Amino acid sequence: MDPIRISDFESQGATLTPASAAGFDERAQAILDGNASPLLELKPYLAIVRNENARTVVAYTVSWTVTLRNGISEVHHTQFKFPDAVAGTSNGLSLLEGREIRTGEERLLGVGFEAWPPEHVNTYRDFGLEEARRLINVKSLEVALDAVIFDDGTMLGPDQSRLAEHFIEFVRAKQSLYRDIVVGLENGGQDVLAPLRSMASVPPGTAHKHPFDLYPRLAAEEILRFQDRVMLEVFRRTLRREPFAIRRLSGKSD
Repeated sequence: MDPIRISDFESQGATLTPASAAGFDERAQAILDGNASPLLELKPYLAIVRNENARTVVAYTVSWTVTLRNGISEVHHTQFKFPDAVAGTSNGLSLLEGREIRTGEERLLGVGFEAWPPEHVNTYRDFGLEEARRLINVKSLEVALDAVIFDDGTMLGPDQSRLAEHFIEFVRAKQSLYRDIVVGLENGGQDVLAPLRSMASVPPGTAHKHPFDLYPRLAAEEILRFQDRVMLEVFRRTLRREPFAIRRLSGKSD
């Protein structure tokens, strides 16, 4: 196979490193806390994305273009979207943090996935091996950042995968559900999460009239998954580090 081609935004601090680069294995191990060995079987279909920009990457698309020796090419786009990274949570509500990429952070990617968490590496390896077995007689491989969106709304790239549109719809879906929950609680709602459970119960394979129709269900699923973390954090913050004590002021009153 020809040398792997990379297309990224080095001047803007958003970079890709191919699996053929020196030091790749060591960086992969660092990302996955020393558990990356099973995934290294997927090389060359691995890459590392890194953010050296001062802003946080809140969404991005990686494209994998495979050209076979018969001249046929196929492109795989994979979007990664983190709508809570642009929610109104700048007050230190860290429990909503996802896999958005902050300055100096990097992620290990395969065709169609980010390898995380470390305990699931074997699942990702098996998924990747199935794809690798299908890609035989490969002549060339190009890995590219098709689009990168930062937390201030700036976007880089041609965005052939329509990441901007998909991310906006995901943000809207989540914000709408957050707003409904707040209004329900303010009005004394008994079970404000019931509509979310109804949305989440729709089978993932259900046909949608429009590609964006899946985002309300995805938003509901994510909110339901972290509701226990929200409660835990709220009650954790009620705990004092020291017992409350009352001390009488000394001295006589005037």
